[in-house]
Amino acid sequence: MFAGRFSSAIGSVGIDLGTRGIKLLQVREHGGELKVVGAGRIDAKAGDSWVEDRKALTDQLRAAFASGGFTGRRCVLSLPRGVVRMQLVRLPKMPDSELRQAVVWEASQRFGFDREAMEVDAIRTGASLQDGERRDEILLIAVSHDVINTWVEPVMAAGLRPMAIETHFTALARAFSRQSRRESDRSVTRVVLDVGASGSTVMILRGDQIAFCKSISVGGEQFDQAVAEHLQMDVAAARELRAARIAAATDQPNARPITEPSIDRAVYDAVRPLLGSFAKEVMLCIGYYGVMFRGYPPQRLILTGGDGLEPRLDETLLQQCRIPVVLDEDGSTVSGLMEQIQAILHRAPGPPAWWAVAAGLSLRGISVGRLKRLQAAACGTEAA
Repeated sequence: MFAGRFSSAIGSVGIDLGTRGIKLLQVREHGGELKVVGAGRIDAKAGDSWVEDRKALTDQLRAAFASGGFTGRRCVLSLPRGVVRMQLVRLPKMPDSELRQAVVWEASQRFGFDREAMEVDAIRTGASLQDGERRDEILLIAVSHDVINTWVEPVMAAGLRPMAIETHFTALARAFSRQSRRESDRSVTRVVLDVGASGSTVMILRGDQIAFCKSISVGGEQFDQAVAEHLQMDVAAARELRAARIAAATDQPNARPITEPSIDRAVYDAVRPLLGSFAKEVMLCIGYYGVMFRGYPPQRLILTGGDGLEPRLDETLLQQCRIPVVLDEDGSTVSGLMEQIQAILHRAPGPPAWWAVAAGLSLRGISVGRLKRLQAAACGTEAA
């Protein structure tokens, strides 16, 4: 009866392979609260190409793991968003055993992958299709074996043991649904907007279930380009200027505020058209969800990702979508871990939004371990 209060479970090492850097995070759950076991951060420098230089990636991963205080070598990876293909499709109703074969064929046709050279997954969204259509809406996810090997081999060479590979958005769904895992929580609906460097993802959660997910081509790189063109500077300088604005706006330690208001205004003028069109795309996604899931309107929008903290993006989304915008679910999912991460890194870790995917990946290990213990208890045996 007291197991939930005093038990402790350690997750795998979550490795978020991002475009502009890599985050490693391992958490444990104790008494219903999360604690940090280990943390590491690898920042991408100008000209870095981890795909081409696997040895450099292996060396950096090995160094980050050695200094991060991690327990065990099991890890869960998320691949860069640009290498994973996904699309909402409608397929005839069928049992899971048949769906598995159907989605392999569907992914091969839609994405141009060889059926024997890719990994495919599918998520039933639970959408209510119109006019009695006897079909299910399926979120189709696929990635080629070549891409998987490109990222997994350096991780294994660094001495780590990948136990699973998943998408960044399923990791976020886990991170932002720790308090919404009961069947009764299906009425708790949230929009998660993850803004990365190469693009963004709009996901809508009902409890801990993904009801909608779509990629949007707008991301930090497009913001950088807009600033570079507007201020007539190179893209690298524009990226640094935007990073300085984000750091100052989020009160990050050692942030250097932009003291000249005209520069801050010029950057905002450069990205404002993008922010507006971006918010409209998000609103269209919410509108589509509203048609498919009548009676369960989103209660809030969770803004996350490395470029999700663009100043005034939250204001623009609030004006367009008319729902509250927050930066961290319940203020406790990732924000409560930042002091512990900083203590391990011995430097500023950046905002919580940078760590949400890695936290969700590590939580996968805890979720799987808990399921095994429950199954073992039901059978009267001990989990391996």
